[in-house]
Amino acid sequence: MAMKAFDVLIRGLAMGAADVVPGVSGGTVALLTGIYQRLLDAIHAIGPQAVVAWKNHGAKAAWKTIDGPFLLTLFAGIGLSIVSLSKLVLWGLDQHPMLVWSGFFGLVLASLPLIWRKVKQPTLAHRICLYAGIAIGAGLTFISPASQELTATLAFSSGFIAICAMILPGISGSFILILLGVYESILTAIHDRDLLLIASFSAGALAGLLSFARFLRWCFQQAPNVMLSLMTGFIAGSLIKVYPYHGLDSNLPLWPNHADFDSMSWEQHAGVFVAALVGIGIVALLNSQTKQQ
Repeated sequence: MAMKAFDVLIRGLAMGAADVVPGVSGGTVALLTGIYQRLLDAIHAIGPQAVVAWKNHGAKAAWKTIDGPFLLTLFAGIGLSIVSLSKLVLWGLDQHPMLVWSGFFGLVLASLPLIWRKVKQPTLAHRICLYAGIAIGAGLTFISPASQELTATLAFSSGFIAICAMILPGISGSFILILLGVYESILTAIHDRDLLLIASFSAGALAGLLSFARFLRWCFQQAPNVMLSLMTGFIAGSLIKVYPYHGLDSNLPLWPNHADFDSMSWEQHAGVFVAALVGIGIVALLNSQTKQQ
């Protein structure tokens, strides 16, 4: 059964929401909801294939070759979500960070077994790739972020780098923007409708998308189980970044018996638990809808 435009739009909205939050990847949502390979194939077709189709059969054939309706609907959802949620996410991370992080922690945690089971007959090599992915994903969370003034040139390069991370499941494009020191500046530019910075960032993202997606597609064709193992590891490693309990004066995780952890009220702990359940429920809902496609 063909996927309806509304279903694609919902997936785009979910990908955009994930891309706004540091620690979560829109690529994870795409992989989880069953559109990741289709997305890579569509992006890969933007180039010689589309040009040949245009010359031989016209614009309509070229549009069909690149799966135009799918891409247009998906990116419309992503763009709408980013524009509408940028201010809300900044407010949520400032006012209720534990609830935001715990919701995405539940989402990421619930996605792990669903993605890992896509690996057919895991071998020792696949498990090594899994552990390597965990190490890389976790290691990125401990890099100290930079701080830079956003210019059009920096916006372009940031867009190029971030989009590569955004379409790679488990590696958060937003977190990469934090490491580059431009995350809040990018969200502010979107909120303030700074057209120059938005255009520069978008141009960089488009350039990165068209180049890196081809490389990813080739990797999936050559070694799909290895790639799925690595990506499961990336996603597992990112759990450290979205873990809801962090120190008041540091970014280090807090565990039970720590003074700051034990000083929290039961209402705070209950809120974290409920928010995580909501994230898990969203994954279960998306997975059930994917099975019906």
